[in-house]
Order: sequence, then structure tokens, then C-alpha cells
Amino acid sequence: MKRLSVIAAISILATASPSPSGAQAWAYPSFQPPRIAVREYNFGVGDAGGPGISLVFQWREQSGPRSQFSFDVGIADTDRRDIDLVAFGGIGAATRLGSATDEVPLDFLLTGGIYLAIGDGTLLRLPVGLSLGHRFDLEGMALTPYMHPRLSVDMCSGCGGSDLALTLDLGLNFEVSRTLSVRGAVVLTGSDSFDGDGFGLSLAWTPPSLARRR
Repeated sequence: MKRLSVIAAISILATASPSPSGAQAWAYPSFQPPRIAVREYNFGVGDAGGPGISLVFQWREQSGPRSQFSFDVGIADTDRRDIDLVAFGGIGAATRLGSATDEVPLDFLLTGGIYLAIGDGTLLRLPVGLSLGHRFDLEGMALTPYMHPRLSVDMCSGCGGSDLALTLDLGLNFEVSRTLSVRGAVVLTGSDSFDGDGFGLSLAWTPPSLARRR
């Protein structure tokens, strides 16, 4: 029953056909592999055409055996003539739905949050998604390819009200050590608020005192 629920959630996210939209609070990948972080500080940069270059800081913290909360904050230098800089941030949460087994070799992480961007106007986003992928152990290092589709309700003060949108990240998480990971992701996006797909790179650090618990 649990596996059927997970498969149904993937099907809904993959086959939904609303108009596309942006990423988290602005046009950058979520940088969210399908695993709970004990504590993580992630520094990322994203580039998505019209929305310009985004700098983002993410703090993730385990809040229970199967859950975590997170905070995003950042700034974007846009390519628009009427907006120079956009400030953005938000709060997120995630719950582990399942870990990889011989039958289903995938980790599943349910995600959600509330994100706000402020520039010439405001953009409020309420995404719900599912991060899924598989971790390959490389003898002290690890590699996790993953995908993170998200449905969101977007409310924009300067682009015609509210919209139901779909965003997809295709990412790769490379654990250099227990304390350090390098991430890269492509974000597929585009809406009245965002123009064009993009990509991002990030560096995630876990304090050594907590890395033993990963």
C-alpha cells in the first residue's frame, strides 16, 4: 500500500499539465537530494535566463527521525529593465517516505514550503514536491542522481494573479566526504514570472561533530 501511494504521487507529479513556473522562491534549483540532512549549510548559485543570476543560502536541519525543516534566503540580479534586484526567502519542510530497497531502489522525500520574492512586485509560491533518487556508495564518497518535480500555487502581484505551476529539477549530489557535498542541477521552468530554463551549482557543508550521524 505504501509503495502504491508513492507511485501514485510520482504519476500525478509527472503527468500534471499546468502552465510551467519557476523554482523555489525564485529561479534556482531546490538543491534537495532525497535524503534527510542532520544539519546542512548550502551555498548555491543559479542562472535562469530572464530571471538572471541568483545567489542563495539554505539551512537544513533534522527535526525528527524522518523529517527536516529548512530556510532559504538570497538575492537575484535580474535581466529585466524594470527590476534590478530581487530579494527572496522562505521556509520548507520535508518528510522521508521511503528508503531504497532491493525491490524499489529509490529514496523518496516529500517536500513542501512557502516562499516569497520581493522586487518591483511580489511573488508568493506554495510548492509541494517529491524528490527521488538512488545513492551509490563509492568507498568513502557517494553519488546520488535525483529528480525533484514540484507542483506549486504561485501568486504574483505583477503577472496576472495566481497560477498552478510545475517545476522539475534534474540533479546530481556528489558527497566528497561526510562533511562536504557538491551539487549540480538543471531546473526546467518558464511562466509569466520566469523566462527560460536554467541550472545551478552549490556547495553543502555539515559540521564535523554532526557528520558522524549521517
